Amino acid sequence: MPEGSAAAVSQEDRDDLRRQLAHHAVSRLGEVLEREGLIDPMELSHALEVQKTEANQGHWVMLGELLEQWGLTTPDEIDHALAEQTLANEPAHFSRTPHPSVQSRVKRLIDIAGALVGLGITLSVLPFVALAVHLEDGGPLFFQQHRVGRHGWQFPIWKFRTMVPNADRLKLSVKNGDPLFFSPQGRDPRITRVGQVLRKTMIDELPQFWNVLKGEMSLVGTRPPTLDEVCHYSAEHWRRLEVKPGLTGLWQVSGHRHLKTFDDVVALDLEYQRRWSVGLDLMILIRTVLRALGSHTEM
Repeated sequence: MPEGSAAAVSQEDRDDLRRQLAHHAVSRLGEVLEREGLIDPMELSHALEVQKTEANQGHWVMLGELLEQWGLTTPDEIDHALAEQTLANEPAHFSRTPHPSVQSRVKRLIDIAGALVGLGITLSVLPFVALAVHLEDGGPLFFQQHRVGRHGWQFPIWKFRTMVPNADRLKLSVKNGDPLFFSPQGRDPRITRVGQVLRKTMIDELPQFWNVLKGEMSLVGTRPPTLDEVCHYSAEHWRRLEVKPGLTGLWQVSGHRHLKTFDDVVALDLEYQRRWSVGLDLMILIRTVLRALGSHTEM
């Protein structure tokens, strides 16, 4: 389902909504939909119960997706509600002063140049990845998932698919010790054989250069969380979203691509924000390339 993004609302609308919603407490999607009169309390309660039942069966289903399937809302209404939800939450979670990395023109120019080079590489490997993925299971080449970016704005990311086609729905069936950060305990059975190779070489991440070119992500930043992860965030956790999410970051070059605890993620993301400079970004980019080529130097 289409989720909200910063691009779905004009700057004028954002400013108007911010003034209207600044006095509200932290808002959730269901509450916004109910306040707007798009659903009634009984419909919301039923949707949440179905969501809970699906979760108990190991299936992850988004609230907006359920409401759209039942014909209670439209994608545009969900987009608008998500924009309102994000604007209501911004004053409570984030500083009014933008992080220096967000305002850096040099960083943005590096992002654009890197994204163009990266998209060229993506096109060059596309036929080979497409053939390998098709021969394994005949499923789709790309995987789309909505992530949470700077200041809580949602956006769709694209990857070469490395898991079985219904992997997102089966996410809750995989043993995971921390609801704040998905890190499977043991081998994730959803990952395909081709997917293992794509992940090891980081080729699966290449389509995200499109997100970088659009400005939704940066080449270097913090790890972009999933929608189900931010549902459990405390005020402290939201601080990691003061900057744009990155294609790579300290989490990629500090010992292990897939960290084991959410505390590790937050610590590295906040460290990145404290230490940020163009030089640090360049160092991380170089070490990321070295890791992709088989060198495992750490910072």
